[in-house]
Amino acid sequence: MSAPPFDLQAHSLHSDGELAAAQVVENAAQAGVRLLALSDHDTVDGVDEALAAGALHGVRVVPATEISAVDGAYEDLHVLGYGIDHRSSLLAERLLAARGDRERRAQAMAERLRELGFEVDPEPIEARKARGKPVGRPHLAAAVLAHPANSDRLADEGHADVSSFIPAYLIQGTPGYVARTHPTVEEAIGWIHDAAGVAVWAHPFWDIEDGDEVLAALERYRAGGLDGVEVFYVSHTREQTELLAERCEQLGLLSTGSSDYHGPGHRLFSRFRAFDDFGREANLGPIAHGTLAAPVRAGDGLCVWLTGLSGSGKSTIARIAAGELRDRGHRVEVLDGDDVRQNLCAGLGFSREDREINVRRIACVSNLLSRNGVVTFVAAVSPFRGARNQARAMMGERFVEVHVRASVDECERRDVKGLYEKARAGEIQSFTGVSDPYEEPLSPELLIDTEEETPQRSAERLIKLVEGRLGGYEEVAGADFSPAGA
Repeated sequence: MSAPPFDLQAHSLHSDGELAAAQVVENAAQAGVRLLALSDHDTVDGVDEALAAGALHGVRVVPATEISAVDGAYEDLHVLGYGIDHRSSLLAERLLAARGDRERRAQAMAERLRELGFEVDPEPIEARKARGKPVGRPHLAAAVLAHPANSDRLADEGHADVSSFIPAYLIQGTPGYVARTHPTVEEAIGWIHDAAGVAVWAHPFWDIEDGDEVLAALERYRAGGLDGVEVFYVSHTREQTELLAERCEQLGLLSTGSSDYHGPGHRLFSRFRAFDDFGREANLGPIAHGTLAAPVRAGDGLCVWLTGLSGSGKSTIARIAAGELRDRGHRVEVLDGDDVRQNLCAGLGFSREDREINVRRIACVSNLLSRNGVVTFVAAVSPFRGARNQARAMMGERFVEVHVRASVDECERRDVKGLYEKARAGEIQSFTGVSDPYEEPLSPELLIDTEEETPQRSAERLIKLVEGRLGGYEEVAGADFSPAGA
C-alpha cells in the first residue's frame, strides 16, 4: 500500500474523534504526515490548537471543516472546506446553525431509541452541549453503549462498539434514524467559498454505492461550484479510485485523499496514511500551499508570469506594461528574476533543485500580492514546466502564463552582460539555453515573439490580456492574443 505524505481529513474531540487537536497533529507527525487537515464536523474550534501544534511538530496544517449536508434521498453527505478563514464570523454563525440542526436531530433520535427500549445516558450528551460541542450519532450511540441497563441486549445483538451500533439503528432506513434538513450540498459549497476556501466532496463511495450515480452527483455538485473530490480514501477500491481520478482530471477538479483519522482506538479509522493512491497522482491545487485563507479582492488581482530565455525581453515588456497599468489606476508590482535572486533567493545556485526553490519563493510572494488585489508581473526564466505548473496550482485563475519567445542566437546577440559567452566558455555552469534545457509552455495564455514585434507592441498586447482578465473578456472582444505573424 502506498500513500503520499498528506492526510486531509482528521477528527478531534471537538467532533467525533478520540483525541485533543494537538495530539492528533502529534500523531500525524509521528506517522510521517507533512500536510494535514483537521476537519471536525461542523466546527472549527480545534483549528487554532492544531495550527500551533503543527508549527511545533513540523506539520503544515490546513484550516478545515467537514460540513454534513443533504441532497434528496442522501441525508448525510459530507463536504470538506479547505483553506477556509476559520475566524470568519459568518462561517461561525452558519456552522452553529448546522450544529443546532444536528442537536435537534440527536434529541429526536434519542427519543426514538427510548421508544425502542434502550436507555440513553444523558450525562455525556449534556456535558458536550455545556462545552458547546456538537452532538452527533457517535455520541448518541456511545451514550447507549455506556448505560448498564442495555448491556445484555447489546451483547445479544452483537453491538460491542459505536461502529456496529450506528449501522444497526442510526442510519437511513433503520428504526432510530431521523433525517437532517439543511444545509444542502450546494449551500455547504457556498458557505466554504464565502469563507475563502475550496470545497471538496468527501468519500463519495462511502455514501453512494453505484458508480454511475456517483458521477451523476458529481456533475450536479460541480455545477454548484464544487472544487474537488476526495478521490483517495481508506475504503475506496482501485476501481472506484481510478473512476474518480479520471473524471476529476477530465473536469479539471482537485483530487485529494485521507485516511479519515478518528484516533488510535477507532475500529475503522485508526491510522494515518492508511489510504492507497493506486499509482495515481493527487492534485491538491491551493490546498498544498499556505495555512491561512485570505479573501481575494474580486477582480483586481492577477499574477502574470513571463517565462523565457535570458535576454528574450521579459523584464522590458513587464516594466512597460506595469507603468501603463499604473497610469490607468491599477496597483502593480514587478518581480524581476535578477532582483529576486539578489534579495529573496541569495545563496541559491542554479541546480534544478535550487531553480525550483527559486520559483516556489517567487510564486509564494506573487500569491500573497495577487490575492490582495495587486497585478503582479513575474519576469523570470523559470525553465522547468513542472515548477510553473505548481505556481499555477497555487494561484488558480489568478495565474496567467506568458511565453516570451526568442531564439538562443537572438538572445545571445542582445546579451550586454556577456552571460552566454561566459556559459559557452564554461565559466557559468547550468546556463539555460546553452548547457541546461528550457521547457517551453505547452499552452500559455499569451505567446509573445520578440523577434517579430517591438517591446511596445508586446506590452500593448499584454495589457489587453490583463485588463481582459480583470474586467471580463467581453471588454476586449476581438483582441489578438496570438503571437505576431502567427
